[in-house]
Amino acid sequence: MSVDEITPKIWRRFLIKEEIMFQELHDVIQIVMGWDDYHLFEFQIGDVCISADEEGHNLAESGFKKLYQSPEFIEMLEQTKLKNGSANLDMNKLNKILKEQEKKKPAQKCVLKSKINLLINSEKQKFNYVYDFGDNWEHTLVVEKILDSSDAPFIPFCLAGERACPPEDCGSIGGYYELQKIKKNKNHKEYNERIVNWLGEDFDFEKINIDEINKELHKLVN
Repeated sequence: MSVDEITPKIWRRFLIKEEIMFQELHDVIQIVMGWDDYHLFEFQIGDVCISADEEGHNLAESGFKKLYQSPEFIEMLEQTKLKNGSANLDMNKLNKILKEQEKKKPAQKCVLKSKINLLINSEKQKFNYVYDFGDNWEHTLVVEKILDSSDAPFIPFCLAGERACPPEDCGSIGGYYELQKIKKNKNHKEYNERIVNWLGEDFDFEKINIDEINKELHKLVN
């Protein structure tokens, strides 16, 4: 698995059981990558999208995502007059847009509680995972090998990887690269605010601790 559009690559190689659910795969990805599970997510397998818009997840973020993806909402914004820097939005229209989207939404045959081998079951198969619809971190996953058995002490298990996960809420790819620049320059005007007070001077963009990752993964099976 790797994070799209970042160079050098941020990647992880890990083992999972073929019968785990998509929700469990999400939990594994969060740990091996180093995300903090603050945001919504979705899996994209071919033309199938399995989303965390379900009960128990961040409904507010889900609602905003639906609005921002709606052509009607974009048109509404374009037609809205700005007053004193804020938009006067018609809440009745917003609710109508959301209701129409729910009507058009196709019934999902696979959900987060579905087993992944319903859709992911062949070597070299690729699929996508998106985390945080604001920063929109896109990941590509590849099924490198389907094994009959493994010498791993437990599964899930992280075999290898390179480079630290981007910090949460750093502003997507552009913000990630900007943080790297600031980290290298202690004289930067935002160094104290964004590095010392927020990120931490000890944060290393190149560091990954596989042992710590596997300690966290081990908790999933105990």
